[in-house]
Amino acid sequence: MSATRRLLLLAALFTPSVLMAQTLTLAEGAPGSLRIVALDENDPNGGDSVVLQDAEFVPIEMTGRTIAHELDATRARRIERNGIVRLELPNGGRVFRYRRAAGAFWGFLHVAGDGTPRVVLERAGVGPLAVDDPFADRIAIADDGQHAAVVRADGAMHVVRLDGGLFTNGRADWVVGGVDVLPLSVMLGPACVWFQGESGSSNPVHVWRCDLTENSPVVDVSPPIAGGADFKDQMVMSRDGSVVVFLFGPQQQQRLWRVGTVGAATVLPPGPGKYEEPGYLPEEPGEPAMLLNDDGSRLFYVDADVRDELYLLDMTGQNPPLAMTEDAVFQPYIGVHILPKFAGSSLLIAIGDPGQMDWFRASLAPAGGTVTNLTGTGSFVSPFPAGTIDPVQAASVGTRLLAVEQQAAGLTLRQIDASTGAQAPLPQGVLGIPKAGSATAGAADLLVQTVDGDSVFAGADGSLLFTLPPELLLTPPVRGPQFSGTWLHLSIQFGIPVFYAPQGIVSLPLEFGLEQIVMTAAGGAVLVGSTLRYLALGRFETLVRPAATFRSVLSGAGG
Repeated sequence: MSATRRLLLLAALFTPSVLMAQTLTLAEGAPGSLRIVALDENDPNGGDSVVLQDAEFVPIEMTGRTIAHELDATRARRIERNGIVRLELPNGGRVFRYRRAAGAFWGFLHVAGDGTPRVVLERAGVGPLAVDDPFADRIAIADDGQHAAVVRADGAMHVVRLDGGLFTNGRADWVVGGVDVLPLSVMLGPACVWFQGESGSSNPVHVWRCDLTENSPVVDVSPPIAGGADFKDQMVMSRDGSVVVFLFGPQQQQRLWRVGTVGAATVLPPGPGKYEEPGYLPEEPGEPAMLLNDDGSRLFYVDADVRDELYLLDMTGQNPPLAMTEDAVFQPYIGVHILPKFAGSSLLIAIGDPGQMDWFRASLAPAGGTVTNLTGTGSFVSPFPAGTIDPVQAASVGTRLLAVEQQAAGLTLRQIDASTGAQAPLPQGVLGIPKAGSATAGAADLLVQTVDGDSVFAGADGSLLFTLPPELLLTPPVRGPQFSGTWLHLSIQFGIPVFYAPQGIVSLPLEFGLEQIVMTAAGGAVLVGSTLRYLALGRFETLVRPAATFRSVLSGAGG
C-alpha cells in the first residue's frame, strides 16, 4: 500500500466521533507494587493523576458464573487479560480487586467505559495482623454493569454504584443492614438484589430482597419456614433481573419457588423433588443445571430423583410443562446436558451421554411441547439415542451459537442459529477455545485459531469476517467506535498492528513484542510495546512514562 493511500485510510478510520477525548488509565511499576494513574487523552504527556499507590491486583470472582459467560461480551463476565483477572462489563468498563500497602487496605477499582478510574469501595485489612482480606471471596455484578453487591467477611453487604455517580451519603456505596448475607446466594439485577442470610445468629436462613436505592429496607420474601426445610444456596435470575427462582423444602423433597421485584415468593407447579441447583463456577461445572430465559417466562431445570431428567416450564402458566428427556423422547437413562441457551422462549441445548451428544431445540406450545434434534448424529427420530458430539464450550454471537466440540481428530467448530436451528459449515481443526475480544460498546468480535489459520467472527451476528494463512497469528480483536484492531504477527513475535473497518484495512510498521492494542471510547488507540504510543486523527504521540518492569493500560477495549 502506498504511503498516500495509508494516510487516507488512517484519516478515515480516525475520523472524530461525537465523543470527546476522555481518560487513559495505566497500571505501572512492579507487579506487587503498582501505581494506578490517569492521563488526559487530549494531553497524555501533560502529567498524571495518581489513583492508587503500592497496589497489587488479586483474583476476583463473581456469583452466578457459568461456562457460557466467558465468551459472552454482552454481559458481565470474568476474564483474564494481560495477566490481570477482572470483571469485564458490557458498557466497556471493568472492575478490579486489589490490596495495597502489603494488605493494610483491600478494595475494588472501577474503570468506566470512558476510561475514568475510581476506587468504589475500600476497607482496612482484618485479622490478628490487620492484613487479611475483609471481603468475601466473590461479588455480584448486574448484567448491565451499573451496580455491584459486595459481601464482607463479617456478612454485611455493600451496594456499589458503577455508573460514576454517588449516593446521597457522598459515597459510591451503602451498606444493607440487618442480615448476615451468604455470598454464594447473591443475585443482582438492575433494580433489586436478592440474597439469603440470617437476620440474627439464632434465626434460620431466609430469602431477602432489597431495592438498590440507598437505605432501602430488606424485605423477607421467604416461604413459611417449617421444621426440616432448608434452602439451596444458589439461586437463578432472569437476565433482565425481574425474576429469581430458588429451591426450598425438606432435603430431596424441595419445591421450586419464584419471586419478582415486588410481592412475596410463590411456589411453582412441579411437585416436591430432588432438584439440582444451578451449579455455578468455580466450585461446580457451570453447565448450568437451572436457567431462566431473559424475561423470566421460561425455566429450564433438572430433577435428579432417580437419574437426571430435564424439564422446561412456562412460568406464565399458558403452556403445559415439557419433560424433555422422558422415555418417549429419549431412550432410557439419557439425560446428561451441557451449554443450555435460550433464544426467546425456545431452549437450545446439548443432550446425550457424556461425550455422546446432539444439539436439540425445545419449545413449549398449548398442545404440548416439542424436542427437535438439530444435528441428528444419533437419530432425527425419537426416542433419541446418544449422539456422537462432545461439546466443550460455546460462544453466543447475535442469535447464533459457535460451539466447540471435541472429536477424535481434535476440536471442531459448529455454528447453530438459536432461533431457527439452521447450521453453517465453519473452519475445522480448531486449536483451542475461541477468544472473545473487547469493545468500547456493543458486541466484541471473536477470534478462532485453527490449523488452517486464525479466523475472526463478527460479534454482532457471527458472520466470518476473514481467515489468515496458518503461519500468521492474531491477538483477540479490540473494537472502538469506528474501527477494530489486532496484532498480526509471526510465532517469533514479529508483527504489525492492523486496523480494520468497512472503509478498509491499514497497518503500521513492523515491530517486535507488541503487548497491547487498546481502543478508546473517543476513537483513539494506544499501543504498548517497546514504547507507549497514542494515535488519533492528526496525532501520533509517544508517551513518556517512568521506567517500570510492568505496564498495562486498564481502560478502553483491550485494556
